[in-house]
Amino acid sequence: MQKPFKYFAIHKETKEIRYFNNMMFKPYNPLGIEYKWTIYIDTRYEAKLRLYNYVTFSKKGIDIPRYKPFKGTEIGKSIPILNF
Repeated sequence: MQKPFKYFAIHKETKEIRYFNNMMFKPYNPLGIEYKWTIYIDTRYEAKLRLYNYVTFSKKGIDIPRYKPFKGTEIGKSIPILNF
């Protein structure tokens, strides 16, 4: 099963579809004159991700990888994560 994507963009002229998970994608033309892409957020992403994690990890008896770098620390509670 392929990992789900949270965002997708459709080109207005060619109707090409691009899938991506972060907003580093630049959906506009360099001159900024006219937007060439329309960005959509997949509202079913959380459900798709749960299904993906079940099929890929839970069903095989493997723990779902969870990235929690600040677990068990005061960062984010009393110490701000971004300090400016």
